Amino acid sequence: MTTAPRTIAVDLTPLLPGGDNGGARIFVLELLKHLAEVAPRAHFILLTQAASHDQLAELERANVTRRMVLGPLVGNALRPRLMALAGAALPVMPTALRGLLSRLGYAVNAALKRGGSRRRLRDLGVELLFCPFTAPTYWEPGVATVCTLYDLQFRLYPEFFAAEDLANRERSFAEASRRASLLVAISDYARATAIAHGDLDPARVRTVPLRMALRLAQASGDPGMSLPALGLEPGGYLLYPANFWAHKNHERLLLGFQAARRKGLADHIKLVCTGAPGAGMERVRGCLAALRLERHVCLPGYVSDADLAMLVRHAVGVVFPSLYEGFGLPVLEAMTAEVPVACSRCTALPEVAGDAAIYFDPQAPADIARAICLLTGDERERAALVRRGRERAVQYGDVRQMALDYWGVFQEAMSGS
Repeated sequence: MTTAPRTIAVDLTPLLPGGDNGGARIFVLELLKHLAEVAPRAHFILLTQAASHDQLAELERANVTRRMVLGPLVGNALRPRLMALAGAALPVMPTALRGLLSRLGYAVNAALKRGGSRRRLRDLGVELLFCPFTAPTYWEPGVATVCTLYDLQFRLYPEFFAAEDLANRERSFAEASRRASLLVAISDYARATAIAHGDLDPARVRTVPLRMALRLAQASGDPGMSLPALGLEPGGYLLYPANFWAHKNHERLLLGFQAARRKGLADHIKLVCTGAPGAGMERVRGCLAALRLERHVCLPGYVSDADLAMLVRHAVGVVFPSLYEGFGLPVLEAMTAEVPVACSRCTALPEVAGDAAIYFDPQAPADIARAICLLTGDERERAALVRRGRERAVQYGDVRQMALDYWGVFQEAMSGS
C-alpha cells in the first residue's frame, strides 16, 4: 500500500542565477512545474536562497510556495569564504586528513544552511524532502527523503574539479547514499555507476530518465539574437550546446573541427559553441587563437531557450564530444528538431541516442573529424539519422510521465519510511 505525501519540501538552495547549474537547472524547473500539476492536492514548499529566490517566483501556484531559508550572508559571503579556505588547505594536506576535513566542511556548511534548526521540516509539517541537487542538506530523522543522482564524474575525472568542489561532491554523494529513503538516477548508466561506486543496495535506486526532448520545441518567446548578427546562415554551422566545463572537451572538438576542414569540410561551415562566459570560455578563446580558427568559430555566450531553439533548428548538425554525461539531453533536443547528431561513444550517450547518432571517440580528434565530415557530407546518412532521431525523441518526450514517475517514487519512499 502506498502513501501520498501531503507536504513536500524541495531543496533549491543550490540553484544559482543564470546558467551555472547547467542541465540540472533545466530539468529541476521543468519537473517542478509538472509535479504541481500531477499532484494538485500536495503542497510543495520550495526552500530557496537569496540569490535565486526572486527568479523562482514563476513556479508559484496554488500548491507551490517559496520559503527563503538561506540569506545573503551565508549564500553570498560566508560560505564562499569557507570554500576558498578549503580550496587553499586541501591540496597541501595529507590524504588521511582530507577526508576528515571534507566531512567537517560538509557538516559546517549544512549547519550554516540550516541556521541551527534541526526541526525546520517537521515544524513546517513536511512529510517528504526532495533533493533534486543530490545533497540531503536539510535531512531530518523521520522525514522521508528522495535524492536525484546525475553522475559520478568526479570519481572518473577528479582532475576536472577543484579540491574543495571534489570534496563537496564526495560528501554530497556519501550523505545521499546514507540518508535517502530512495535515490533516483537520470539514466541506467548513472544508476549502475552509483550502485558500483556507492556500494548501494540496487533496491534503493530507481531510474527515471529525463523525458524532456520536446522542451526546446515548446520554448516560448521570440529569439533575442539573429543568425546574421552572429555571422551565420541557415545550414551553415555545426552547434555544440554546452557550458565550457573541462569534461565538455572543447579543445579536442576544435582540433577535430580543424582536421575536418583539412579533410574537405566546406569552408563556409562554422562551429558554434554556446555556454556561459567565464574562465572556461577564455580558455577556449586561447585555443581558437592558437589554431587560427577565430573566423570559423562563434562563441555567442549563454543563450535563452528561444535563442537556443533557433540555433538548433537552423544547424546543419549538432556535435556533442563530451567525455562524460549522466544523460545527454541536448542530443534529444536536436533529434526533436530533426537535426542530425554526432556524439561521443561513452558513458550515457549511447543509451540515450541509440541508433540515431554517428558515434566517435571523444579522445581522438581524427575520429571527431571523420564524424563531422560524415554528418555534414553524406545526405543519405543524414536523412537516416533524422528519421531515427524523430523516433528516438518520441520515447523521451513525455515530461508528464517523468513527473508521474517521480510522484510514484515519492509515494514509495513514504511507504518505506
